[in-house]
Amino acid sequence: MYITKANFKRIFRELEVPKEFKFKDVVLWTMPNGMEIKGDWDSSKSHVFSAMFSQQEKNRLMAFKAFCKGDTGVINYIYNKVACPTDSLKYIQAEKKPVYHSDPNCLAMKSDYERVVIPNQIIEQGKELVTEYRKFWKDNQDLRERDNSAFVATINAKFHLNPPIRDFDITTIPNSGTQEIYDNRSVSEINDEITKTWNEFVIWLKEKHERIATCMEYGYLSWLGNSKEPIGKRICRGTEEELRAQLVIIDSFKQVLYKQLQELYIRQFIPDLDFDDSLLQSLGFEPCYICVMNEGDKDHD
Repeated sequence: MYITKANFKRIFRELEVPKEFKFKDVVLWTMPNGMEIKGDWDSSKSHVFSAMFSQQEKNRLMAFKAFCKGDTGVINYIYNKVACPTDSLKYIQAEKKPVYHSDPNCLAMKSDYERVVIPNQIIEQGKELVTEYRKFWKDNQDLRERDNSAFVATINAKFHLNPPIRDFDITTIPNSGTQEIYDNRSVSEINDEITKTWNEFVIWLKEKHERIATCMEYGYLSWLGNSKEPIGKRICRGTEEELRAQLVIIDSFKQVLYKQLQELYIRQFIPDLDFDDSLLQSLGFEPCYICVMNEGDKDHD
């Protein structure tokens, strides 16, 4: 069975790990000095690496690694199914149930389909306008294909957007398709990339002593740096603005490390991973209708 890289990662955005579930000795990464960083460490008493990730983030990394290794029992236990996805109102096409493919060459898996992002000026006005915008987009798709500039001008005239959108403001997300590895990086090379990111982060931390304290105290809340939500925790030093500025930088390093760790697990374990359709169905995936039709034609022949 095959799924797109986007759907593979989607599984782990839906994780809800019960408090009673305990991962045991899962090594997220081995530090350059040989120290093993384990996801079940107490972040308030351990190394900065563990402190900067929330327990939920570490749980997702551990589950991601476990699944890449083929430990499907973990996923079956903690997975919150995506069978009924919530409409985020962010895209022209509302989110649908994920599908799996039996044919790696399926046209749907390799198509140039793009998800079109709805402008924030529309989203901020609520579901009713999003619905109207989606209908307008579909009704005028031919105009977009003939003359995108005219299409954008029509959108601005119809919805009185402020500020008006421009041709390049229409954002599309391409189909992730299958992942072809062209650069042939080894696991050790990806480890080196993680080490480089980590060393850059350590250099930034050591430039000012309070940054280490900030990371240890608030690192797991780094997502609040770019948020308007209150920190919700007593600020021990400096102003809230200064704290948020540091959290923004901590979060940027964290996001890079998170993606690099996922890439490490994919590269290290996925080539040997094999799972059947019963697992994917239990996680809320549906079979691709194109693959099913093609298989039916083969059976008929």
